[in-house]
This record gives sequence, structure tokens and C-alpha cells, in this order.
Amino acid sequence: MCGRLAQIRAEQKYLASLAIQGQLLLPPSPDPINRYNVAPHSLVGLLRKVAEGYLWASERWRWLPAWAEKPVRNDFNATREKVARSPYYRQVWPHRALLCVDGWYEWCPVEGQKTKQPYYIRRQDSEPLFLPAVGQFSEPGQEPKPDDGFRIITADAEGGMLDVHDRRPVVFDAEDARAWISDISSDEANSMLHEKALPVDTFHWYAVGQEVGNYRNEGAGLIEPLASPSS
Repeated sequence: MCGRLAQIRAEQKYLASLAIQGQLLLPPSPDPINRYNVAPHSLVGLLRKVAEGYLWASERWRWLPAWAEKPVRNDFNATREKVARSPYYRQVWPHRALLCVDGWYEWCPVEGQKTKQPYYIRRQDSEPLFLPAVGQFSEPGQEPKPDDGFRIITADAEGGMLDVHDRRPVVFDAEDARAWISDISSDEANSMLHEKALPVDTFHWYAVGQEVGNYRNEGAGLIEPLASPSS
């Protein structure tokens, strides 16, 4: 699963690491975003391709189809096993986007304790993470619709990361991230999700303080390791 994120560095720096080739509708901001505790249902900076080029805009991290009769437990993630084939996602599957972040959090049960231990997960080399997403978006310049939003695509965890959680977001390197928001076919996009996700040994994870559990808490202290990190 992926239920909390850190989007820290400046939009300009994410886009420089991505090396996107094409027209940006708006000049990228040089100011650090400094969001260490991005929660589902909040607005998050998201990159997507539009007719005029590429747009970085704030979009809602959640999506439900308009025909859904009742809320679901998880309306902010989509599994790579279903997203390309399930009728549930048919409306949003063609609309691919990228979420550029520095890391994400997972909560792990601790034997003998009621409170789960949060972990922060980032790349070993501290490079940005490019997370594929799909969603419903309004045209640039138009007022967003109430049901606009996106979901991050997740996969089964592997290796040592299973000790933290059984699901993780799909993460691409810069080259594959650029391809994800290009004009590749639906079949190619689906293949990428299964074949191009960065392996678990790309990442480093460690225990952090319980403060991140409250989405109102912010600041660099949230990603500081505890005295005895587990990995």
C-alpha cells in the first residue's frame, strides 16, 4: 500500500532529474515544496501530458468512479494487477500521470505492541521517485470537477521489504517515467508496470517516529531515523 508520502524538493529539481523533453505550460517553481507528510485526499503536485505539452498541477489524491454507489476503503491506490484490465478503471486508465516524490511511509505491526511502527522508504541513492498514476483530470484552465483525482499504482512487495508491508508503489527510473507519460499504447503501458518497476534493492528503509501518524504534523524531523533503524 502507499498511504503517506514526502514531496520535499522543488518542482524544478524533480523535473531536472526527470529530464522531460517538451513544453511546460507553466515555469517550474524553484522553491522547495517541503511537504513531509502528504496524506490521501489532499492536493498534490502531479505531472501529466496535455495537448499543449506538460502540466504540473495540484490534483486530488483519490478517485472514485462517478457511478460508484458507496465509498471504498482505499480510493487512493490502484493495483497493477487490475488497473489496465478491470472495468472499474476503464475511465481513467488512458489518463496517465507521474507523482514525483522523495519517499513514502509504511506502518509495520510490532509483536506485543498495539501501535504499528512507521518506516520511511526512499531510494538508496536519494534520487527522486517517479510513481505512475492514473486519474480523471479537467482541461488546463478549467475549474476542476468534484470527482477529479488520481490513484497511485501499487504492486506486491518483495524481499526484505515484505517485513515492512506486503504492498508498495510502483517506482520508475527517469527514462521509464518519461515513457509512461508519452504516447505509448495501452498494452505497452501495462507491460511497463510489470516489467519496469525498480527492484526492492533500489530502496532503503528505516524506522521513524510516531509523529508522522498524525497528518497535521510536518517538518524534516518526520524522516529522521530513530536511534536504531532496522535497515
